[in-house]
Amino acid sequence: MHISAIIVYPVKSLGGVALPSAGLEPRGLAGDRRWMIVDETGRFVTRRECPALARIAVAMDGDDGFRLDAGTQGSARLPRLAEGEPSSEVRVWRDRVPAIVVDNEASALISDVAGRALRLAYMPVEALRPVDPAYGAAGDHVSFADGFPVLMTSEASLDALNIALEQPVPMERFRPNLVVSREEGPEPWAEGGWRHARVGAIGFDLVKPCSRCVVITQDHLTGEQTDGNAPLKALRKLGRVGKDGVLFGQNAIPRQAGRITVGDPVIVER
Repeated sequence: MHISAIIVYPVKSLGGVALPSAGLEPRGLAGDRRWMIVDETGRFVTRRECPALARIAVAMDGDDGFRLDAGTQGSARLPRLAEGEPSSEVRVWRDRVPAIVVDNEASALISDVAGRALRLAYMPVEALRPVDPAYGAAGDHVSFADGFPVLMTSEASLDALNIALEQPVPMERFRPNLVVSREEGPEPWAEGGWRHARVGAIGFDLVKPCSRCVVITQDHLTGEQTDGNAPLKALRKLGRVGKDGVLFGQNAIPRQAGRITVGDPVIVER
């Protein structure tokens, strides 16, 4: 087995950026979900409540930056922030996290697309958001991702899901960080039984299946629900259900820092 895709999401709920390789830090892939969209109270806002955010693509802009692109509504560069700038508290799920909140060109573009006043919030390096202690160890931290540093999926499982759907869906619906290839890869749903895996030289604990929400029913480029709730219904019929709901992919916690490259072997260490 090997890694066929590496994707970072610089801003939680906006488009992903596929990379040939990426650094891996304790809180996830370098640059992954270090930005989040918040309302005027500092509460996080995602595509669950604002599907139009799917219309904002993200692309590399130079060697160390990103640009937001909303088509005819314009584009804006994601700002570079100096660590150590004054922070304020923002909320993501039940967590309260210190963040640098900005109101600039990129925030204005997001507000225009969403049709409401929104701002960008950046997680500085000193902001430590613990992983749920029921699944992680002391010292495990996560970015603004929903709950865990890395999401791993497999092409074989997506193939199995698409066989059950009238309209196949792309992997982008599931917003993974690491995708395991179908060629010489696992059987469908095999990743649900993995507890430890090594990607290249980096070890991971696969701690919890990923429960899925309405976002997987939205077109990843427009936010529209053109096929209703079909992906959620199909996963349920396939038995991909747990105590937290419908499941697809595995949440993982890295045990080393390092670098991951497309083509790196994936070895399951049960």
